[in-house]
Amino acid sequence: MKPFPPFKTNFLFPRHFLYWIFLTLLLGSQVSCAQRKNKSVGPGGDVIELSSQELRATMNDFFYRFERSVTESADSIIQLSSNPSIKNHALTWKMNAIPVANTSIYNSDPFLGFIDMAVFTYQMKLYFEKGAGKDLFGDHQEIAIETVNALWENLLKIGRNLVPDNDISEGKRLVIEFAEQHPLNSLYFVRQSTVPLMTKIQTAEKVTFKRLAEDMSQNLDQMRAQLGSYMEVLPKQVRWESEYLINNSLANPELTGRFDSIANLLERSVIMLESSPEIIDNQREAAFQDLRNERIAVLNVLRQEREIILDAIRKEREILLAELSNQINNQREAGFQDLNVMTNKGIENSFNRMENIIDKLFWRTVVMVSVLIVLIMVGMIVYKKL
Repeated sequence: MKPFPPFKTNFLFPRHFLYWIFLTLLLGSQVSCAQRKNKSVGPGGDVIELSSQELRATMNDFFYRFERSVTESADSIIQLSSNPSIKNHALTWKMNAIPVANTSIYNSDPFLGFIDMAVFTYQMKLYFEKGAGKDLFGDHQEIAIETVNALWENLLKIGRNLVPDNDISEGKRLVIEFAEQHPLNSLYFVRQSTVPLMTKIQTAEKVTFKRLAEDMSQNLDQMRAQLGSYMEVLPKQVRWESEYLINNSLANPELTGRFDSIANLLERSVIMLESSPEIIDNQREAAFQDLRNERIAVLNVLRQEREIILDAIRKEREILLAELSNQINNQREAGFQDLNVMTNKGIENSFNRMENIIDKLFWRTVVMVSVLIVLIMVGMIVYKKL
């Protein structure tokens, strides 16, 4: 009998089968890893469809929109208003609101930053519409209200993109209730912690080793984005702080002699910001230009006040001279009238006296003529007799 040939398929079939199983599992794991996202619980209880990295990038873009919107609105109020108090309030608004937004947005968890930013924006909305800050900007209050409303609508739009059915009514209700229960009381924006609200809205999931590595990479991106935002806002913050100090110095006479110390403080701030020399030089020039402009403005105000005083003195002098001239004319007319009366009386007395004298002379002349005629007649009679 011939030996049976070796049956090779008994060994090859299981080996190929194992290879196919391994490749199928590998592809399945890659697809599942590619489709997996950093999920959190949304405001309405739905699962967030947006990944953590995408949400972080979205909130990073929102910060720049927030910073530029608040800056533009505050600058518009400063340019349109002539009231120093309103200008100071607008400067304080952008000087304090942007750092709070930076701290809220760049939270350790992007969804937590989104919730905190939504609360802060609605708190500002209530503060400017009907809260303690409803009269801060006078006739220009509507500029701040429109800006905050636009930012609130942008946040709602971001929130709707987080859930599949775009329904965030429950989360919106929780945010509004928290903001109404913890209102803002001043432009320093002293706020209550939003951790209780965050625990109601978000449920954190477990972290594996692989997810930990992904989070570390995302934290590096977050630090890079936050550093970029700091470099964007820091020179402006230094300038706003300088303007705030200058305004307080000009408003307080006791501090007008301390500009040298302010200049030294600005120089030390410049030394601390040597990492961006061009921006710092520009901001320093802008600060000194603002100082020069304020000085020129003060001199112009003093010059205008002096002109107003001189004009008032000139008008008072003209009024006084007019009154004096009127009194002199009145006195002169009264003197002429008195002189005319005295002259008329003197002439009348003179005429009366002359009339008496003429009457006496006339009668004496008549008597003398009569006597002469009598003498002539007597002489003629005597002459005839002789």
